[in-house]
Amino acid sequence: MIQSNDFNNVAKAISAYTQAERADASLLVSTALVGADARITDAGENYTGTLRWLDFTDPATAFKQSETVGSTSLNLMDVANKSAVYIKNIDHVAAQEMSIQKLISKVDGLAYLGSQFAAVRARKEDLQLRSILNGVSDKIWDTTTVGTSDTAGIVNTFGYYTGSTASTPNALFANETNANKRSSFFDVLFDAMTAIKGEFEESFYYLVVDTATFNTMRKQNVLDVAPVVDGNFNFNTILGGKIRLVVNNSVLTANLPASLKVSYLAKPSAFHYSEIAQVNPTAVDRNELAGNGGGAVTIISRWGNIMHPKGFSWTGTATAYPANGALADKANWTVHATNVNQIGLYPIFHG
Repeated sequence: MIQSNDFNNVAKAISAYTQAERADASLLVSTALVGADARITDAGENYTGTLRWLDFTDPATAFKQSETVGSTSLNLMDVANKSAVYIKNIDHVAAQEMSIQKLISKVDGLAYLGSQFAAVRARKEDLQLRSILNGVSDKIWDTTTVGTSDTAGIVNTFGYYTGSTASTPNALFANETNANKRSSFFDVLFDAMTAIKGEFEESFYYLVVDTATFNTMRKQNVLDVAPVVDGNFNFNTILGGKIRLVVNNSVLTANLPASLKVSYLAKPSAFHYSEIAQVNPTAVDRNELAGNGGGAVTIISRWGNIMHPKGFSWTGTATAYPANGALADKANWTVHATNVNQIGLYPIFHG
């Protein structure tokens, strides 16, 4: 039987198992889609923080060098102090059972509890990231509508639309027919990459797709033979490893028109992610009055993080940690980037 004075050691053991197991349970968050940004810190504010940087714009002048000593005009770039608000999240999960001492008195019981806490945290963080994806893509799409035979093109500067035929959006990867056998399956994807990044093309991208789009790619045999390993995550790739696929198990996004899907072309570290240390990450509470004196034990696992998309500013609540519904609401986001190099996420809207 575990005595009350042993609970501190139990908490430490469960915390260690939780940290060891969490990486294996992560999905989207386990990729390099998220990464650190030295300009973002968890110090100083409670619910939100401020990301600051210098924003340079191209010179408005066009003076050429001159051999005249008195000519001192320069092609000066304008520079402005820019800031964006990012959000923080503090969360927890708890397990309560009157007879939980029977479980945690065994070493494998500690490991079991730790793995369960880790799996729940990983799922919650993935849902957090998916919700941000939804809100950001809705903000970029915003008032754009799908019309009859709309041409493909850039959507609100930082997204790409594949075009439509009879009000039906074109697919990201078209099925092969006799008419298009000589056409590349990747036409739309190449066009989107060129339209969004142009000559500033990255060495590789992540492409977040839903299962239906992924299955179309498999049917058309457009996946590379060799996968790419990045940390704890194995990627299917296309275009000789140029694109690393992250398969999302739900259709994104729920807020778009029913006929429209969205996939995400993203640079590495398109989202900043860092953990916020908790003073007491794993705690054990004993209520001796519960069960008419039998007692109940509640074990709590706490964590915090900063998860913020590059190039966007949070305009939602600054006095509470936001729920996933708030993260998925386009009204809570502002596109803060002024050029493609300040943003890491590019929604591709398609059928």
